[in-house]
Amino acid sequence: MMTQQTKKPMTCKTLISVAQLAAYIKGATTVAFDFETAPKNGDQDKAALDPHQAEITGIALAVLPEKPPITAVYLPLRHRVGVNADPAAVLALLKATVFENPDCLKIAHNLCFESKFLLAEGIVLKPPVFDTIAGAQLILKDTSHFRRLNEAGLKWLVREWLGVELPSFLATVGDGNFCNLDPQAEKTAAYAGADAAFALKLWQFEQAWFLKCLPSHGQLLKTMESPVAIYTAMMEYAGVYIDMPLLSASQATIKKNQAVLKHTLEQSGQRRVNVGANAATNDFKTYLYDELSLPVLKTTATGKPSVDNEALDALMDYARENKPEVLGYLELVGEFRRLGKLFKTYLIGLGDAKNPVTGAIHTRFFPLGTETGRFSSQQPNCQNLPTGSIGGVNVRDLFVARPGKILVACDYSQIELRIGAWLTGDRAMRAVYQNGGDIHASTTAGVYGISMAEALDKEHPLYKERRTVAKNINFGIFYGLYPKGLKRILKLKAGLNLSLSACEAMIFNIHRAYPGLRPWQQAVIRQASYDQQIGTALGRKRCLPGLSDPDEAIVSHARRAALNHPIQGTAADILKLAMVRLLPLLAGNPGITPLLTVHDELVFEVANEVLDLSIASLKQIMEAQPFPGFDLPLVVEVSVGHRYGSLKPYAVDEGFEAAAA
Repeated sequence: MMTQQTKKPMTCKTLISVAQLAAYIKGATTVAFDFETAPKNGDQDKAALDPHQAEITGIALAVLPEKPPITAVYLPLRHRVGVNADPAAVLALLKATVFENPDCLKIAHNLCFESKFLLAEGIVLKPPVFDTIAGAQLILKDTSHFRRLNEAGLKWLVREWLGVELPSFLATVGDGNFCNLDPQAEKTAAYAGADAAFALKLWQFEQAWFLKCLPSHGQLLKTMESPVAIYTAMMEYAGVYIDMPLLSASQATIKKNQAVLKHTLEQSGQRRVNVGANAATNDFKTYLYDELSLPVLKTTATGKPSVDNEALDALMDYARENKPEVLGYLELVGEFRRLGKLFKTYLIGLGDAKNPVTGAIHTRFFPLGTETGRFSSQQPNCQNLPTGSIGGVNVRDLFVARPGKILVACDYSQIELRIGAWLTGDRAMRAVYQNGGDIHASTTAGVYGISMAEALDKEHPLYKERRTVAKNINFGIFYGLYPKGLKRILKLKAGLNLSLSACEAMIFNIHRAYPGLRPWQQAVIRQASYDQQIGTALGRKRCLPGLSDPDEAIVSHARRAALNHPIQGTAADILKLAMVRLLPLLAGNPGITPLLTVHDELVFEVANEVLDLSIASLKQIMEAQPFPGFDLPLVVEVSVGHRYGSLKPYAVDEGFEAAAA
C-alpha cells in the first residue's frame, strides 16, 4: 500500500555551492546516493558504465532527517553545458562526511556500481551500507520464489512496491549521455534526484518487510550482503591481467586439436559423418541412433532425438553397461564439445573482454547469483574456470600477476566437510577436525573396516585406491549417497568399476562410522518437507516447493537441495563474512588487491615486498571464528605464483621464490 509520504510531490534542487551541500547534509545520519555517469571521451553507450572509461557526471543525495521542502538534491560535476559544482571540493566533503564516515548509513541501489566509481576517485566506501538491489533479491516475490536480479531494477521496484512510474533514461536523455543535459533544467534534476529519493524509500520499504516477514534476511543484508558489494566492487574494478601472447598460442592449439578430433569423429564409421561445429547435426543423430543402434534416452521439446550434453552423458552410461565398443567414440564427442566450449567461452571470450584502458579482464560478479548464496560470474564465468590442461591448454595459466605483484590464493580447506561435521554434531567427524586429523583417512578406516594406522600408511598397496574412494564418498556424504550414484561417481571420477553390493556395503559402513549423519539427514528432510523451505546456519532461506510435487524425480531433486543448502549455503555465508572482515585491511593497504572469488577461494594480487605480512594477515582474518556457535577450526591453505593455474603451496619459512619454483 502506498504511504502518504510516497504520494507527496518530489522536489529536487540543483546545488553548485559546496556551502549549500554542507548545509544540506549537516546532521544527516542516513544518506541515499546515486551517480549519473558518462564516458570521458565520446558518446559510447557501454563506456558510460565502465569506471575506467567513464566518470561521475553528477551526484544525487537524499537524507534523513529530511530537509523539507527538498526531497533530494543534485550536484552536477561534469556536465558539458550549464554550470557545474567543483568536483574536487564536492567529493572531498562527501568523502569525509558521508562515504568514509562510519557514523553515517549509506544507501544505494546497486552499491557495487557506485563503489567502483568511488574507487576511481580514490574513495573507498566504508560501512555501514545498505544495498537496496541486494535487499530486493532477498525478498519473496511470491510464496515460494525470491526475486531475481532482472526483477530488481529501481524503476521496476518503485512501480511495483510504491505505485510510482518513474521516467526512463531514454525518455529523459534520448540517444546521448547524461552529461549533455543542462543541469539547471528541471527535468535533469528531477530525474537524477528521483533515483536517490526512491532508493531511500526502497530502504524504508525493505526494512519494514524484513522486520515483519523474514528478520534473518534483514540481518544478512545488513551484516553481509551490503558490505560484500564493496568487496565485489574492488574485485571488478581491479580486474585480472591476461597473458595475451599465450592466449593467441592457446587459440591456435585448440583449433588444431579440434580439427584432429573432428576428422577422427567424421571418419570413424563406414562413411563420412558430418558432425558440424558441435556434434549436433542431423547426420550425427542418424549415425548415433540408426547406424550405431543406440537407444534414444532423451528427446527435444518437439519429440525428436536429442544429442545435447545430458543425452550424451546418458548414452555413455548406457554404453558402459551394454555397448562398450562405442564408448570411446562417445568420449571423443564429449572431448570435441569441451574444446569447442573452451574456445568460445574463454579463448575467444577473454580476448573480447579485455578492457581497452586497463588491459585487464574485469569479470562481473553476482553475489546472489545462486540459490545457496554463492557467487556467480560472467565475462568470463570464473566460477567454472577449468582446472588443469584441456586439449593442451591450461586456461587458468592465462591469468597472470601484474609486474611487481604475486598472485595469492587463499582456499578454505574442506569447508563443506567441516560445516557438515558441525551441523550433524557427529562426534567422530568433529573429533577429526578438533584434533587436526585427516578426514579422508577417517573415512577410509570406516568404509573398509581398517585401523587408522593402515588408512594412513602411504606404502600400503591399496592406499591410493582406498583414499580415492574415501574422498569421493566424503564429497557426497551429506547429500544422500545411493549405491547406483556412488557406483557411477567412482567409475567416472576414479575409474573404479565396483559392484552395487560393494557400494551398498560402503554406504552402510559410512553410516556406522558416522552415526550422527543419518539422523541429521532425516531431520532436515522432515523439517524441510513441513516448511517447504530450508535455511543456512545464519538463516539464508531457500524455498523448496518441489518437495510436495507429484513427480518423484522433482521430489528427489528437492531433497538433495534440502540437504545441500544448509552446508553449501553456510559455506557461502562464511566466505562472505570473511570478505566483510577483510574490508578494513584492504581499504588501508594498497599492496593487497582482491581479484577473484572461485567457490571457497579468494584470490589476491600482492606486492612482492609485503608478501609475508599480507599472507599472515589474510590467514588470520579468514580463519577467525565466522559467527558465534561455530566451534570447529577453519583452515586456509595458501598458494602463490605468477600464473593462476600454476600456483604452489606457500610456506613462510621458505619465502616466495622457493614456494613458486
